[in-house]
Amino acid sequence: MGHSPASWKTPSLRRRFALWFGLLFVLGAVVIRLSYLQTTVATLSRDLDELLWSRLSGLRGLERLEPSNPLGDELPRDGWLLPPPVAIDRAADPWPWIGLPTVDPGELPWFAAVWHIDGRLVDEVKLPAHLAWDAGRSRRYGTIWTTEDGRYRLAATEGTHDTVLLIGAELKGLTDATRRIVWCEAVTFFVWVPLVLAVAWVLMSRVLVPLAAVTAIARRIRMGHFDERIDATRTDSEFREMAATINDMLDRLESIRVSQSRFNSDVAHQLMNPVHGILLEIEVAAEPDRAVALERVGDLARRIEQICEVLLAYSRTAALDPARLRPVDLDPIVDAAMERVERRAADLGITIEPPPITAVVKGDAALLEEVLVNLLANAIDHSPARGVVSIVAAAGPSGCCVSVIDHGPGVTEADLPRLFERFHSGKPVGGHGVGLALSRLIMRSHGGDIDYAPTPGGGATFTLRFPPPA
Repeated sequence: MGHSPASWKTPSLRRRFALWFGLLFVLGAVVIRLSYLQTTVATLSRDLDELLWSRLSGLRGLERLEPSNPLGDELPRDGWLLPPPVAIDRAADPWPWIGLPTVDPGELPWFAAVWHIDGRLVDEVKLPAHLAWDAGRSRRYGTIWTTEDGRYRLAATEGTHDTVLLIGAELKGLTDATRRIVWCEAVTFFVWVPLVLAVAWVLMSRVLVPLAAVTAIARRIRMGHFDERIDATRTDSEFREMAATINDMLDRLESIRVSQSRFNSDVAHQLMNPVHGILLEIEVAAEPDRAVALERVGDLARRIEQICEVLLAYSRTAALDPARLRPVDLDPIVDAAMERVERRAADLGITIEPPPITAVVKGDAALLEEVLVNLLANAIDHSPARGVVSIVAAAGPSGCCVSVIDHGPGVTEADLPRLFERFHSGKPVGGHGVGLALSRLIMRSHGGDIDYAPTPGGGATFTLRFPPPA
């Protein structure tokens, strides 16, 4: 599949990897090859100097034995070879299969000469014509140097019979060997680097296959296949945790989608009932009954208002970010909740006993107030006339607990399994059945929970459990 021009403008993991890996690999290859070249040339130069000095020592020994003709007629004039007094240990090539060209300094063309200190030539072997006697060489006795034109490497010393001894070698062979090494490294570099980069591209493409599978599954989910999941058993261990995490996320999203669908259906059903009631009252209301009908319409409208308030709180809870929760004092929250239900309690003759609360919890003050309002309203509606609703608070190392206690009929066994379900109300009349479900949702979004227990002697006790503030 080809890539559109726009796709090449966006960041790509494969292209970034190829770019950075290629730059690092090329840089490393260049550094390694330059280091190898420098080491090789330095090693050849060192070996050459050692051979020069070794042969110079041999020539001095011959001159001591035969001062009149130190080179001797019996020595071969084609490159007289003296065994060096110290054997040079050359390490074996660690990569013989590479076959980089090199040179043995012992195979370079050598020359030698012996002069008397007055400039008379005593003997020579293949001495270049322009390397005649030079009195200035006396300053270089005991040293090895390269001529100014860079063609020869020379070593000189003072003889034992008023003589000057000179050993030299032409550097052209060493230069040619260095040039061959550079050429060979350049050729192998431009063959080896593209091959390695191509292999790295292929391997990176294979590594990214699981990501391509994730993309394909995401595309199928977008098309409506919400039951699609990544097969974590067929992925590498490095991707297995990611695949499992994505599958868990998809399961949660699917659960939210199904729950939201059911919630929307339930909300529509709950809203339709009061709307139908309003329409029915308008159709059947006669002139004498219009005041009664308007009162009923007002009750139905207030019920719709309550449902809308609950939906608003539900949406705020669903969008709540636990990381943004801040420490809040429970005392003003409880006071605000009591003020909201004070009129309802007064109409029914219910007394609310507030506790002295000094606890601090981590949460959203408006949502926590909504929870307390729901619990207090339920307690008031289920309490007998002139009853008492108590609020009890307790704080400890494991967190803070706030209980709302009434002494009404309590929760029946039949209603207990569905107590915290949405749109299930245990009230004989009225109620939208969302308060307890919403309260639990809010508490769990705060890291806590809400529990139910029967009140001793009759009634219901709902306890809000807050985690200790971090």
